[in-house]
Amino acid sequence: MTGQELEARLERRRRITLGWALAALAAGTLSWPVGAAIGSMGPDWEAVGGACFWLGIIGLVAAPWIVLAWQSAMARLVLEALVADRAGIRYVWGEDGAHVRGALAESGCSLGPFRTSGLVEPFEGARVIHLLAGRSGTVPFALLEANLLQDENGYRVFGGVLGSFRLARSRPGLTLVRRDRGLLGNLIARTGSPIEPVTLEDPTFEGVFEAYGTDQVLARTILTTTMLERLKALDEHAHARGFMCAFTGDRLLLALPGMRWRCPAWRLLLPIGSWLDGYRQWLMGLIELPATIAATLELESMQLGPAAASAPAVADAPVSLGATETIFSLAPFRLIGEVGLRLIYVASGLLFGGLAAFFGYWGLASGFDFARYWQLAFMILLGLAYGVFAISRGVVELLQFFWRWNAPLRGLPRGTEAGGPGRGR
Repeated sequence: MTGQELEARLERRRRITLGWALAALAAGTLSWPVGAAIGSMGPDWEAVGGACFWLGIIGLVAAPWIVLAWQSAMARLVLEALVADRAGIRYVWGEDGAHVRGALAESGCSLGPFRTSGLVEPFEGARVIHLLAGRSGTVPFALLEANLLQDENGYRVFGGVLGSFRLARSRPGLTLVRRDRGLLGNLIARTGSPIEPVTLEDPTFEGVFEAYGTDQVLARTILTTTMLERLKALDEHAHARGFMCAFTGDRLLLALPGMRWRCPAWRLLLPIGSWLDGYRQWLMGLIELPATIAATLELESMQLGPAAASAPAVADAPVSLGATETIFSLAPFRLIGEVGLRLIYVASGLLFGGLAAFFGYWGLASGFDFARYWQLAFMILLGLAYGVFAISRGVVELLQFFWRWNAPLRGLPRGTEAGGPGRGR
């Protein structure tokens, strides 16, 4: 399919989608006043008025879903067309789990190294939405839109774009770069983390990036002015809600939280030809810019010495792909679920412990003979013990949850400061 044929197909689909979305929106907004007017005409018309009310509800629900379906279809069609005339790059739809695994294996990339990279919270499973894999120049890569999930309850710990670019030589330790969050934000992010901050030699980038590393000398060797300029260009190109990358073992890892490859909904109102080329160039930049960074690192690899060149590859534990995800896995539901369970512990401890304390105080104040009615005294002591246990457990688990919430640096395994994931296991 030529570029003009693709554009004509996408434009036709856009117009059809826009027509259906507007029709559903019109039905949703006009059916209610029409139904109210018809229902007021008398008892014989109440059923018709009720049907109009239901039509309005259906229209208001259908309109956003029509737009979302168009966004997903557009992302898939554009990505397929993007790689159609580019040798060495393959697109895989995330619903096809077997092909996702095959594409990752062919590119020599996987999600395992992200577990010990400090870029994301610990996770067990992943739901891949879109995957681009292959080679950009001489650099094998995998770039995917994915949601990372906890294994025990399925809550989402990351949603966005991940990138893994394979380097020709492995490097020891871990060097991590993330967008600067200010003095207080950086302090909160690294408190309790085994990795140490790295002072950048070029002060121009101190207000742009915050760097961490297990080896200060190696980190400064990697984060040259040229490298930082390329990282800044990638950060500006991505337009993500956050930018993070890590050099670990034989991988350059990227994490762009909040990024989605589907085009914004408002582009449904514009002709395809006015923005399609820019959208495709933006997607290609997400592939080419990190590959350029990897190539830059290879050109500077001779400065790292023989120890870096002989460093073992990063540990690569398998990740479960195709994990089940529901709407209740989103961050707000995770917060409610994780916090709510702990608050139930605290509330039950306050209830039963408080009742036990009240009856115990009443008995002591009134001179109640606890020695004679020892069963009651035992129940009071049991209630007090349960109250202390439940409250302490709830408070401790709440503190543990907020300690790890959105804090991937604190999720790094202990011993990272002694050599990091790059040393293998």
